[in-house]
Amino acid sequence: MSASKKFVGPVIAALGVSIVGCGGTQTGDMSGYNTGSRTLDTSTVSPATSLSAATLGSKLLPLIAGKPGFVAGLNVASFGSQPDSELGKNPLLPNAEVSYNSKLVNSAFQDMASIGSNVVRIRLFQKLDGLKLDSNGLVTGLDDTFQKNLTDLLDKAENSKLQLYVCISNSWSEFMTAKDPVLDTNARNAFYKKAIVPLVVKLKGRSGVFAIDAFNEIESEVAGKDGNSTDKGATWDQARAYIKSAVETIKSVDPQRLVSSSSGLHGWDNVKAGKFSKLNLDFYDFHVYDDKGILPAAKDLRVDRPVLVGSCGQSSKKEDNDVQAKADVWFLESALKQGYAGALVSEYGKSTENALSLLDKDGKHRPILTQFQSFVASLPSPAMSGTGLGR
Repeated sequence: MSASKKFVGPVIAALGVSIVGCGGTQTGDMSGYNTGSRTLDTSTVSPATSLSAATLGSKLLPLIAGKPGFVAGLNVASFGSQPDSELGKNPLLPNAEVSYNSKLVNSAFQDMASIGSNVVRIRLFQKLDGLKLDSNGLVTGLDDTFQKNLTDLLDKAENSKLQLYVCISNSWSEFMTAKDPVLDTNARNAFYKKAIVPLVVKLKGRSGVFAIDAFNEIESEVAGKDGNSTDKGATWDQARAYIKSAVETIKSVDPQRLVSSSSGLHGWDNVKAGKFSKLNLDFYDFHVYDDKGILPAAKDLRVDRPVLVGSCGQSSKKEDNDVQAKADVWFLESALKQGYAGALVSEYGKSTENALSLLDKDGKHRPILTQFQSFVASLPSPAMSGTGLGR
């Protein structure tokens, strides 16, 4: 895996990010999972016992620097301050201007590439951004401006030699004017046919696409203690049915595309409990926040697919460079040692209200990004044994 060892300072002083992270919300009740009471398992995970980066790498990671490797990446919730109207027109905000800034996106991607990130996780359809709805609340297509700006964004990522992990993001239950495709069959069929299929067609053949996250943290839609912790929402049977049919829809258009569906709000618990098993996912993805950066050994999750830590960071709500750096580095090192396919740190962007932000209020790198770059530069060769990366 190649990585630039020359530190390049950020040039994204104008970059802002929404306070909602890719793995959950850092304010309020703290979505994510604080695992500070758990003890880190420091046992070595060998390639013989790990279904981690070796498996995932052999399927996709040759696209990164021409050889398999460890996913060391970043999350981006938004490239500006308006994620709900960033790429296209929003049916809920008909008078809002689309905020997409091509130069800003290009600068951000170049900066992320310069510190060694090989995968960047982005979110689409936030709060219905870029979707068109009819009077019955059913999706009727993708906004033209959304499609144009998404094409530009994909081009910019490819030019920076980055792989995008494209996350389909929405908490449908929040929107009174849109039918929830997790609960409503007609809404599901419309969303798949008019939004998911054309999106997958646009992504098909793109060398700069790592994978698709079919639903960001579907727990937000699920009632109960292992869901959104309320008595409102779908059952796990309904959620699983949605994920399975989403995967089938994506694969029907692009059989070679890797697909996952991220788990949030409860760390790795729901993945370990099998709630994402037997859904034809190519790999599992969970999100976790913890000041100590603790992860269990991947083999202890007892799953049949590679596992990616799709979003991670500190659990403390207060901005603290030392706490952030220790948590993020621990997650990266733990993921490598414990047999995971990789880890994506949250959150590239600047926000004085989000302790996860990797840039300061002036858009400069916080100390963690220097350490992130050092971590990537120190990664072992994919041919080395004992890491789950070799073949």
